[in-house]
Amino acid sequence: MWRKKAGLTCGNQHGSGWRYDGLALLLRKLGLVALVGIMTLLSAGGCSLLPPKHEEPPRESAGLKALDEHAWSCYERGLEYMDQSRYELARQQFSFAASSAVSKTLYEDALDGMHRAEQIIRQQR
Repeated sequence: MWRKKAGLTCGNQHGSGWRYDGLALLLRKLGLVALVGIMTLLSAGGCSLLPPKHEEPPRESAGLKALDEHAWSCYERGLEYMDQSRYELARQQFSFAASSAVSKTLYEDALDGMHRAEQIIRQQR
């Protein structure tokens, strides 16, 4: 039972006395809790009110990097075979390097090495 105090109101006056209007206060508290919950979920999910940070994409994936390393090793083996006058093996290694090269410069160098090895093979026949 509520009694009337001087200058204080707890709700609306109905009939014989004051009635406590707790529904409005409860709805405000629930709204505040819901708002805090939504903000927590958004921040945990990576959403932000700040502008997104721009990150550099990776230049090469791990698979392309491994393939290019294989091409370089084939190219170097081809150069070694050229120094040893083993031109058939050199041509084969340059061919492997050209077929698996990712970078344009390595591809062009491997093709050039393959053509040089073929030219030497034709001259020797």
